[in-house]
Amino acid sequence: MNYGLWMSAAGLSTEVHRQDIIANNVANAETAGFKADTAFTIERPAPAQSLGLATPSAEMLTRLGGGVLANDTMTDYAQGAMVDGGPLDLAIDGDGFFMVRDGDSTAYTRDGRFKRDRDGFLVDIDGRPVLGDRQRPIRLGEGEVRIATDGTVSVKADGSLEEVGRIGVAAPPRDALRKSGDNLFQVADGTRVDVMRDPRVAQGTYETSNVDPIQSMSELIQSSRSVQAAARFIDFHDRMMELAVTRIAVG
Repeated sequence: MNYGLWMSAAGLSTEVHRQDIIANNVANAETAGFKADTAFTIERPAPAQSLGLATPSAEMLTRLGGGVLANDTMTDYAQGAMVDGGPLDLAIDGDGFFMVRDGDSTAYTRDGRFKRDRDGFLVDIDGRPVLGDRQRPIRLGEGEVRIATDGTVSVKADGSLEEVGRIGVAAPPRDALRKSGDNLFQVADGTRVDVMRDPRVAQGTYETSNVDPIQSMSELIQSSRSVQAAARFIDFHDRMMELAVTRIAVG
């Protein structure tokens, strides 16, 4: 086995994975409520360590190390900036997630760009029903909508305010959250998710992405250079193998 080629390939694979994560962050720098991801790496055991070898050559390879492997990807849940939005846009000040109905399950999001559909229900930007604190869609009907800081939804009709529901703000365990696409999070079946009793909700504003575009672009450039370096090492080892076959072996 060409050990240098093996280590270079491991480094290339890991750095490509990291590059994909950073590129996704950059692509979502303007996505409301998006949470940035960070790719972590872990030291890869040398073959002698993983196979339990104790030969002199194995000891030499152990000193060289085994390169790196991609480890878990962690999500940064820091709050993004608040910007002005429409009358039905909402933002959570602090912890918590809005709940929306996604098919037969409940999904969680920080994207508070909401609207009223043609049936009078409060829905997200993709038409998913926004759920109240009792896990039910909120019907607004017609009229001016006012949402208190605790999430209570009232509609002004015929000169009077009528309470129609309360925005559900959930507090799922951070370690149980998994991104499921479309700026949504899911939790595994059976995971207990509590609804916050005293959320802080702001009407007429929404949360932006917490991605730092400048930092992410700098990381993307650095990662691209690492990918190029690993690819050059692979090419170098491939050429060395070619020389060994064509010149040394042939004699």
